[in-house]
Amino acid sequence: MWGTGFFHGMAMTMRNMLRGPITLRYPEERVALPERARGMLQHKYDETGAPKCTACMICVNTCPDFILTIDWHKTDDGGKHIDRYLYEVGGCMFCGLCVEACPFDAIEMGKEYELASTDVRSLYRTLLCDVPAAGPKRKAAEGGEPGA
Repeated sequence: MWGTGFFHGMAMTMRNMLRGPITLRYPEERVALPERARGMLQHKYDETGAPKCTACMICVNTCPDFILTIDWHKTDDGGKHIDRYLYEVGGCMFCGLCVEACPFDAIEMGKEYELASTDVRSLYRTLLCDVPAAGPKRKAAEGGEPGA
């Protein structure tokens, strides 16, 4: 019948008018983030407080936006030393591919989401600086998984 769309639209308008306001008074009130929300990238640390990153460069190679940079060098004992782990927040699309690709579970998407800034330099974050890289804990002889 002609005109029923008008009445359905008016009924929806009346329902929304009677519902009341749904706005928050930001920044005093903040939205509770869902459990799986993605924020800024952050590193995980082991029980001793050392970063889990092994400088394997898989996260850097996986990133579609090329926003991760790891500067490292080999040490005298055959290990690695991370000079700088740079993260460009302004270019990140928060896809989480770097987190999924990390075989050592060394990085995660954090909950920090208020990343707007007027200073361009604050959009580049040094996540790790001058730390020894973790050694890969492989238990091939025992049949364990890498990173276990």
